[in-house]
Amino acid sequence: MERHVVLTLGRSGSNTLCDMMNQNPAILNFGEVLGEWNAIRKVQKALPLVPQDDEAFLDWVLYSRSFLRTVNMIRSAKKTLQGKRSASKPLGNIETFGIKDFSLNFIKFGLERYLDARSDLKIIGLLRENVVDRMISNAMLGATGVIKSTSAGNGRTLRIDPARISGLLSDIETENANLDAMLARIPHARKHVIRYDDLFSDQDGRHETMAGVFEFLNVAPIRTEERMVKIIRKPVSEVIENFEDCVEAVQGTPHEALLRVAERDEP
Repeated sequence: MERHVVLTLGRSGSNTLCDMMNQNPAILNFGEVLGEWNAIRKVQKALPLVPQDDEAFLDWVLYSRSFLRTVNMIRSAKKTLQGKRSASKPLGNIETFGIKDFSLNFIKFGLERYLDARSDLKIIGLLRENVVDRMISNAMLGATGVIKSTSAGNGRTLRIDPARISGLLSDIETENANLDAMLARIPHARKHVIRYDDLFSDQDGRHETMAGVFEFLNVAPIRTEERMVKIIRKPVSEVIENFEDCVEAVQGTPHEALLRVAERDEP
């Protein structure tokens, strides 16, 4: 069985990507494991039998046959209780198992070189390069608590402190640069990079994107269904109520240009 990791950042479409990956009977992606809010991380802290060292913990998650067997059994039971028994996966049908997590978590826990050192891992990099969009999505998460959505809607608007706008954008730029640096160190043969805009393009574009993922993971392709939608569906100038105040606060800086370009982009 092969192993894979989806390496990304928050608010980059990784829930959608992993949901579509998991629609393939040959793939099981467990999701996030490093964030301290995750159930598996809480299990690690509570049970001495689970490796307490973060590197050993990741190895246990990715390579332990008993962990894989247990989580797949729990997943299958949940699917059955939800009336979706056909979505459960016999262990023998799973050809690649993996996780997804954020580059900033790898860095935070001293695991920045973890992926470099494990040449058997296939890495799927998911990038959301639009700094303004990611900044707004982060702010919207903080305001609403909505992590993912399965129904369309215009959603709510935000007011952002103009004095903070430059710092918020700079933080996203730094996170993106760190993710790029981690991916740059992975040999080309074992990484596959996709972009948020391709994942949320039209149906044919999504199918092409997922076909590339399945080919990279060496599994048979399927036609996936996008079951989640973008939370933010308005132009940036409508989402940020005080947009012009924010632009004025960064006037004459590269961030002004970023905001003006985002203002013209379609959501």
